[in-house]
Amino acid sequence: MNIAEFLGKTSVGGRVLFVGKPDNVLALAEKLGLSEIYLADDDHEALAKAVESSSGVKITPVYTRVVERFVELPSSSFDAVVSLYVLERALNKRAFMTEARRVLRMGGKLIIVERLRTIFRRRGVRKNDLEKLLETAGFKTEFRKLGGGEAAVHLIKSGTG
Repeated sequence: MNIAEFLGKTSVGGRVLFVGKPDNVLALAEKLGLSEIYLADDDHEALAKAVESSSGVKITPVYTRVVERFVELPSSSFDAVVSLYVLERALNKRAFMTEARRVLRMGGKLIIVERLRTIFRRRGVRKNDLEKLLETAGFKTEFRKLGGGEAAVHLIKSGTG
């Protein structure tokens, strides 16, 4: 799955929070034409390295002890949250969904790109577990593709929940 093409189709723009994979985010942000992003991760060194290597994209780093908490970010402040292979690392996956909903504006987009755990892969999220997470109150599913060992999901923050 080409992440840049998928994100391009979802029209990610405005105030965007990327969560996870700091080493890949800069190239994605440039391909999407973003000039400024927020980048959250639990790897302080990777965040610092991403900020140092950035030239055309302004990165505001958000260090978090666990990937499912963005305590210093205000509620309803982002147009999009892009989660790149984060759920497999989250200790509390439901908390991640709740926190993403909290920081999104009404109508904001939650984009999830994740590996699906299979009998051959130890890392990733089980498809059934991901299906349950996608039913989290307050989101409407815009697009989802679960299969082939990968998941690509586009959710919209709705007024329910």
